[in-house]
Amino acid sequence: MLTQESPRRPVRGLAVAAVMAALMLTPASGALAAHAGTAEVEPTASVDELRTMVDDLHLANDSLTRDNTALQQAIDELERERDELRDSLGRFDELYAPLEADRQLLFELRKDLPETRPEVEAQLDRIRSLALTSDPARLGRVVDRLDDAAPAFLDWRFGEYVTPQEINEAYIETGANAFDSSMSEFRSEALMSVANRLDGLLTILDRAR
Repeated sequence: MLTQESPRRPVRGLAVAAVMAALMLTPASGALAAHAGTAEVEPTASVDELRTMVDDLHLANDSLTRDNTALQQAIDELERERDELRDSLGRFDELYAPLEADRQLLFELRKDLPETRPEVEAQLDRIRSLALTSDPARLGRVVDRLDDAAPAFLDWRFGEYVTPQEINEAYIETGANAFDSSMSEFRSEALMSVANRLDGLLTILDRAR
């Protein structure tokens, strides 16, 4: 009986030792697993760093807002200049006829009076037409006075006189002298009208640059 039980005791001892060793190792493994889990959820940035990032984003947004405002102001300015240029170009068409009338009027005023009455009357008709095309508001009344004085002047100019004294007396008595004073006034007003138009044209060109 005794000889059969003695060989089993060493086997039981080994089994108990193995179980104890396993129980002792189990807490350590759990601790390692818990540590590993904690390392995975640890945050990558601190709260201060996040606040700094938010502040930087606010600054960037403010800068973009200012840039957008400046860009819109530049667009508005370009649109205003475009509209002014369009208006200026439109005025070129409006100025063509008066400028051409100015050119021809100055050419007529440089001429001497023709030698015959019909030619003088034709020249005065051209001057009147050009004046009303050039600047009717400024030259209209002046050219009317010129026309009113023209008949007496032409009667004197193409009349027959015996002596120079008679010519001079008739020049005053007939009122022929009113024509010369009216023509002098008309020339002055015409030159002033042309000068004003050229000044306006230069202003348009300056805006178009």
